[in-house]
Amino acid sequence: MITPPATTTPDTTAPVISNLTAVSNASTTATVSWLTNEPATGTVWYSTTTPINTLFAPMFMNGVLSINHSFGLDGLAASTTYYYLVKSSDAAGNTSTSSQQSFVTQ
Repeated sequence: MITPPATTTPDTTAPVISNLTAVSNASTTATVSWLTNEPATGTVWYSTTTPINTLFAPMFMNGVLSINHSFGLDGLAASTTYYYLVKSSDAAGNTSTSSQQSFVTQ
């Protein structure tokens, strides 16, 4: 008797981004962090202009799959409003992008 190959349901669900925060640690630095409900990569874009143009805005990316995401931003201007958004992608390529948020450096 031939056993048919096992089938798996493809992952079509994007990771859920939660606990998104940005904290200005000093006048020229900040930390952006968030959680995902499954291992995913992380990307953060930031800008002093809104809306953020992801083609031109500075960004940081981490290709390691994790549920805890944290990026240190440095070289920022003091007492300035920065806008940011984040993206996470799971191993299957499903992607979530946050809404734009903001923080003010010290």
